[in-house]
Amino acid sequence: MANLGDVLRIGIAGLGEATTEFLPDYVKHPKVKVTAAADLRQAALDRFQQEVKGKAYRTIEEICQSSEVDIVYIATPHELHAQHTLTALASGKHVIVEKPMALTVEDCDKMNDEADRRGLKILCGHNHSYDVPIRKMREIIRSGELGRLCMINTWNYNDFMVRPYPDFAIETSRGVVLNQGPHQVDIVRVLGGGMVHTVRARTMTWDRSRRGEGAYTCYLEFEDGVTATLVFNGYGFFDTAELFGWIGESGAARYPEKHVGARKNYNQLLALSQHERIARLEDLKTRMRYGNVGLGERPEMPAGWEKGGYRPGIDPDTKHQSFFGLTVVSCEKGDMRQSPDHLIIYGDDKREVPLEKGVRRRTGEIDELYQCLVHGQPLLHDGRWGAATVEVCVAMLQSTAERKEIQLSHQVPYRD
Repeated sequence: MANLGDVLRIGIAGLGEATTEFLPDYVKHPKVKVTAAADLRQAALDRFQQEVKGKAYRTIEEICQSSEVDIVYIATPHELHAQHTLTALASGKHVIVEKPMALTVEDCDKMNDEADRRGLKILCGHNHSYDVPIRKMREIIRSGELGRLCMINTWNYNDFMVRPYPDFAIETSRGVVLNQGPHQVDIVRVLGGGMVHTVRARTMTWDRSRRGEGAYTCYLEFEDGVTATLVFNGYGFFDTAELFGWIGESGAARYPEKHVGARKNYNQLLALSQHERIARLEDLKTRMRYGNVGLGERPEMPAGWEKGGYRPGIDPDTKHQSFFGLTVVSCEKGDMRQSPDHLIIYGDDKREVPLEKGVRRRTGEIDELYQCLVHGQPLLHDGRWGAATVEVCVAMLQSTAERKEIQLSHQVPYRD
């Protein structure tokens, strides 16, 4: 591990929309250097070479063979995560894989077995359990200052199902379950210590124009008796950000009419023929991908498309803590939840716990991998952790289909 040097060299497989979110943090971080990227779109590769000065490849195989890459960041479509991770591992590369780790527990097992066999590491990245408020809540739980952990409840209402994603992508991820669900599940598993015992859930599809589960209600029971509820609705009506002064998932200001605009845009698509709809969705998705969008830029949407703005008096560049919905943690001696810049503790009295401002979860992701590969520390969000999160998400679907509680077998404890 020590032969990796003081700076980890990252190669990115897939320059899509996710790249516009994580690449700025990776480029600026002193512990990593983005040295290469692979994508099928020449515009994305040209932009990457211009902005990042790294090498450009057309295939996953080429980037995995590069002598200038220590770690491959898998940011390709969900259904390719397992295949591309296995390709990287076979080439002797460590892996960061976007959520979900894979679409089945069986594929997660194959990825983990291959990593173990080769002595390589898989980091399951991009999850909101890295957020500072979540880590601070876990610290308070562990300290025992509020007594024993009893219950966790988390709710998120967003517009995922009316965003301009291709229908195939929505269907492949089972709507919100395998795309957004890993965030909620990771948050709850970190807070609860990881060891979920059973899952009882109902996933729902009530907009037939979008083939994929758009909402769910899920009840978890941990091995130690702690309970949790997870509620998610991605149909774009109510917005959880309203509860936090219009601060959104990234910690930036949220336009109060964002969901209204998203639904208006989506309704435009419903008036098109199937062929026109597919073409328009692909065009819109392309506009949001890296290449069309560069570092620090926002996508340019077509004329007639409802655009988000900012309420007067809101600075769009002000950063607060990330919010992935409302999470309330209940212990024997009090409750806690996050506010824009603090945790609020409701005990015998009410108090605020300050948080470090503006720390992005990508920083935690990079630091965790660096400590593992350079200093030999164990990964917290490793492949086994990722597989356990996928197991909970898949169990939601199984519980819905079989209308029963599902017992889990792949859970691992959170290593504080």
